[in-house]
Amino acid sequence: MKAPDSQIAVTLYNLRDFCQTESDLDKTLDKVCEIGYQAVQVSGTPLAADVIKRQLDRHNLFCCATHEGIDTLKGDAAPLIDRLQTLECDFTALGAPPEEYRSSVEGVNELIRIFETMGAKLLEKGIRLGYHNHHFEFERLPGTREIVLDYFYRNSNPDLVAAEIDVHWVTRGGQNPVNWIHKVGKRMPVIHFKDFAIIDGGTPVFCEIGEGNLDWPAIIQACREEGVRWYSIEQDALFRDRDIFESIKISFDNLKAMGVK
Repeated sequence: MKAPDSQIAVTLYNLRDFCQTESDLDKTLDKVCEIGYQAVQVSGTPLAADVIKRQLDRHNLFCCATHEGIDTLKGDAAPLIDRLQTLECDFTALGAPPEEYRSSVEGVNELIRIFETMGAKLLEKGIRLGYHNHHFEFERLPGTREIVLDYFYRNSNPDLVAAEIDVHWVTRGGQNPVNWIHKVGKRMPVIHFKDFAIIDGGTPVFCEIGEGNLDWPAIIQACREEGVRWYSIEQDALFRDRDIFESIKISFDNLKAMGVK
């Protein structure tokens, strides 16, 4: 399927409770299309790739990315390549590594080795492998003066290891999303968008894009300058018990109002 002109996608992890069966996925994608989305990132559903692709085709939705687990990245490349080719998807990322791969220099070096090994195999098929951060990668790496994410990107081959910066988690980690967009630069085809709000006397929470504290004009401008192709909307948890389908509509509408196509 040809990629749409739109840059906005929604991560199915948001809707994971409604993507556990093919029937539910069908109904969920109906709602996604009604909002106006033309692309999704596949994550949080146990369904086989051919089942997902059947539903994506039925709804004329493009798969811009997936998330995979560490065991998949450590394993045989053939099943992952088959999955991604079935989905007609050229980018995948690790959602999060176990603590053992981010709590020591040796662990991060092993994670880099895993990424570069699988990244080389995927690249042969025209697929890029990226890393999706949370806030814990902004801890200082023991024995160094670097934070984990700096060490990971500085010591990994940018041709084999791409980035999928999450602007909310960067903020929760005490850093600036715009700086990180420029830091990873051209190695990021997909970025995760979710807003960051403070409520109830100081509690940090996820919220819809444009409804929190992030500087979206600056973030979007940085993405344009670095050539980020896809803005993948992810909201890990509900904001004040608002319906998640309402939330992804608010995020979509607000991004469109900001001039994102």
